[in-house]
Amino acid sequence: MVYCANCGQKLEENFYFCPKCGVKTKVGAAAGVSEPWEDMKRAFATAAEQMNKAFTKATEEMRKAFEEARREFQRHTTSGRKVLCSSCGAANPPDSKFCSKCGKSLS
Repeated sequence: MVYCANCGQKLEENFYFCPKCGVKTKVGAAAGVSEPWEDMKRAFATAAEQMNKAFTKATEEMRKAFEEARREFQRHTTSGRKVLCSSCGAANPPDSKFCSKCGKSLS
């Protein structure tokens, strides 16, 4: 006769888990049966690893995109391009806030 080591429930010889309290029996341990939470723990660990890899890759891609955008912005703002006034069409230096010909705001 076999009994649960945790709650004393009478068990059949081939039970891997106690039907009353859920504890793994000696037969279950000998068979290498995993607890349900162990499978869940492994699944979460795998998901966490995959998410970490994805976030690491996304972070690197974003860093590269921001660096490229910064270089492109600098190239456009320091290339000597003139800002055209929408009011009179005059060409103004790139850092101008107001038109040098008519005085209107360039923003």
